[in-house]
Amino acid sequence: MLDDTPRKLLRIISQYHYHFRRMPTLPELRRLSGRRPADIIKGFKVLAAENYITWEVSKPIETAVIIEGWERNVPYDISPQRGVQNGRAGKNIDYWLYH
Repeated sequence: MLDDTPRKLLRIISQYHYHFRRMPTLPELRRLSGRRPADIIKGFKVLAAENYITWEVSKPIETAVIIEGWERNVPYDISPQRGVQNGRAGKNIDYWLYH
């Protein structure tokens, strides 16, 4: 499981690359993540060590390539949201419909 900063950076670069078809620059990552450049570089090193991205430390951040855009081994809740019970919306809906 990734720490907060690498996880946040992974989500940002995945979404950014999907939307803009390029990797964000260091100033863009700073603005989007709210992290300092040193923390961003540290996070990228973790992502590279864990094989989420390929990136050489001597090159700019925007040269990184995403290998896997989602955190591994994390259970995601795929069950539908509760809201309809026995054909009627939750118990509190009667108040709004009939009073």
